[in-house]
Amino acid sequence: MLDLSSLNDQQRQAVERVDGPLLVLAGAGSGKTRTLTYRIANTLERGLASPHSILAITFTRKAAWEIRRRIMELVGRAAADVTATTFHSFAFKLLSAEGGTLGFNPAKLKVLDGSETRRLLARAVKDAGLDTARWSLDDLAHTLERAKDNLYAPKDFVRVPGDFYEESIAKVYARYQQLLRERNAVDYGDLIRLAVELLRSNASTLTFYQNLFRYVSIDEFQDTSFAQYQLVRHLVWRSQNICCVGSPVQTIYTWRGADINNILNRFRADFPNAPIIGLRANYRSTATILDAAQAVVGDLPYRDEDLCAASGQRGEPISLAALSNDWNEANYIAAEIGRLVGERGYRHEDVAILYRTRPQGRKLEQVLMKREIPYTLVGDRRFFERREIRDVVAYLRVCYDMTDSAALQRVVNVPPRGLGQTALEKLQGADDEFSFAALGGFNRRDDLPPKVRQAAEQFAELLFGELTPASQTMALPQFFDFLLEKTGYTTWIEQGSDAKQRATNLKILRSVVERFDGPQSKDNALAMFLSDIAVMDDDDLPHEANGVTLATVHAVKGLEFPVVFIAGLEEEVFPHVKSLKAPIALEEEQRLVYVAMTRAERELYLTWARARANGDGELRDHAPSRFLARIPRELLQRRASDGTVVQLGRVATDGERDPNRAAPPILHEARTEYAARSSENPDGIGAIASVDRLDPDFGKVFYDSKSKQKRRASRRNRRSARAQPN
Repeated sequence: MLDLSSLNDQQRQAVERVDGPLLVLAGAGSGKTRTLTYRIANTLERGLASPHSILAITFTRKAAWEIRRRIMELVGRAAADVTATTFHSFAFKLLSAEGGTLGFNPAKLKVLDGSETRRLLARAVKDAGLDTARWSLDDLAHTLERAKDNLYAPKDFVRVPGDFYEESIAKVYARYQQLLRERNAVDYGDLIRLAVELLRSNASTLTFYQNLFRYVSIDEFQDTSFAQYQLVRHLVWRSQNICCVGSPVQTIYTWRGADINNILNRFRADFPNAPIIGLRANYRSTATILDAAQAVVGDLPYRDEDLCAASGQRGEPISLAALSNDWNEANYIAAEIGRLVGERGYRHEDVAILYRTRPQGRKLEQVLMKREIPYTLVGDRRFFERREIRDVVAYLRVCYDMTDSAALQRVVNVPPRGLGQTALEKLQGADDEFSFAALGGFNRRDDLPPKVRQAAEQFAELLFGELTPASQTMALPQFFDFLLEKTGYTTWIEQGSDAKQRATNLKILRSVVERFDGPQSKDNALAMFLSDIAVMDDDDLPHEANGVTLATVHAVKGLEFPVVFIAGLEEEVFPHVKSLKAPIALEEEQRLVYVAMTRAERELYLTWARARANGDGELRDHAPSRFLARIPRELLQRRASDGTVVQLGRVATDGERDPNRAAPPILHEARTEYAARSSENPDGIGAIASVDRLDPDFGKVFYDSKSKQKRRASRRNRRSARAQPN
């Protein structure tokens, strides 16, 4: 009998309601994963469903593994047959099994990576008769990805007939999809869209999967896109057995397709009789941290649905520090970490420094490095987009499928073997594609030098004579090592300046490969690996904390730390400058601050800089973030730049409802000072007369009031302002 005594009343209520639709609103730290796994275990324990009829979907492979692990702890081996997966993995497996009805060859279906999709997009722009120089491939890729998140077809872009931009996008979209089909390929955005199309267009297939998965659970429901919700909706429409767990105030991924309307409106409209259970107890953060975080989102109309009460102690006041500039901010944070570790008994691994955008992390990283504070940089660059990872995966793809022209084109001269761009261009077809037939054609080309023909022969022999046969007989981890040795790839990367990091990355990739070294994958390990890695994300990789965690807020969703610093809490930084004129985007910034604050378990530091360097290294004045003014001053303590606690000011009375009036005087002073400087200098750039910086060579900035030309005391001081911290 499953023991539910450790659950609170709300958790138990959700666990015991197994049949029918259910929406669980789970605030930060409220035990949502525990509730979800107990609910699945309870379904199995009561014999209401067999393990293979249960589907649990989340957003990362790591989270899916954790769900399965916890269920196994509760009910044993029966949990092994529960399908716990990610949205994109589920969609890919669905297309790999049933994609033939959509015209694909399911066994050889490929998911293209970012560089390959950009190449095809460039081709689509060209084929559509457009000037490739005037179209941003990154913007196009983002536009099409969002279109697929909303199940838009090319024709859906043309809202105004004759509109050049809309019709151009429609042409590029249509041609791009045609190019994908010709290669039996999809991009990441296609996976969910095509899975929905498959279920909508084939009644027998839909019925089969509805009968197969009779109980469906969705974790992090607030992060689902419109397309993902439609996929789930089709699966459960017959059984109505769906449990969605999420938190509206933790919706922070709308920029990549998340649609908050799924949790606020669509689910409730589609399942009007579904109970809504709120998990109200927070087991992570102190009451002070939780009260402050909830004050930041206090005016959101749906905030009450996520309202939590701390189950632990009141805790320390939140530390607020205002620094003169971003270098001083970084030095203050580093010094405070030194104090926490040296005097308070914390470990470096207990601390996280969070910020809004990646560039903010550079100064912090330099200061930590100079002070010899160990750190781990999370999410700075996408792992699967690193060159060495893409190279080796391309080799594996070629060994599995010799018709994979994109993979072949990537590795044909990696490491360099004398098959340069000029030679390859001569062998590409009219469609700019490179193939094995072209590779074989090197021997028959009199217009190519003998060395080039010889290099082509050796490469063909390497692929056909050694690598491909070995891929069919060796265990995958051993073949991985064999490939690196035979291609000379390991030796090649050792010659680079970043050899150590690249070698480390390949070790991480090998650890992923090792997961496919078992009896269940013996006969098709390479195919399974390529299928999985096609939809794998950085969150699925093992992350070992070897020091202070440096990360954007988005990169640490779902994580928690005893001590958290949130840096850069300034207007135009956090909230981001692009959000200031868009209420919906500004609301997301508000939620993002809430998520950042609720990563902290015991202590929270909030910092802002009066001046921060922009992308060109020029100092720009900033006012403190509007979100700081929402935090009641009784929850805060002000810290000076040396870390000492100083007088904060009078605490607001109950009648002072204006968040600006309730804010610490330091924020009023800063805003008044900022407004005065801004009125003197409308450009808002460099308007300070001088900056007290730990670097004594820091130059003074001044303006010519007529021309508003920025000037520096010296070029040397300008370089100093951009270069190293003190």
